[in-house]
Amino acid sequence: MRQLEEAGVIRGYRALIDPAAVGRSLWVFAGVRLMRHTRADVVASESAVTRLPEVVHSHHITGNFDYLLQIEVADLPAYQDFHAHQLASLPGVATVTSYVTMKTLSAGITA
Repeated sequence: MRQLEEAGVIRGYRALIDPAAVGRSLWVFAGVRLMRHTRADVVASESAVTRLPEVVHSHHITGNFDYLLQIEVADLPAYQDFHAHQLASLPGVATVTSYVTMKTLSAGITA
């Protein structure tokens, strides 16, 4: 393990948190499309989204959307409020398409 750490193969360790225990039992993936793609618009959008604690991952992607966000909130009403008052008002956002997670499958674990 030490050799793998020293070689940079192992970059770190993490704690697995129970989302329900911290009020984040609803996971939503949101595809976000920007109105314009100037450098200033992209920087403003990225800066704003990284300040939102509900957004746990933000990926700049190819395809129909510019960004794919993983959002964690307490429940559907909390997401509705987040979407209406924060997500949709981010600088330069043209559209948001939301996908609500019903079940997560990973590495043989069902959550």
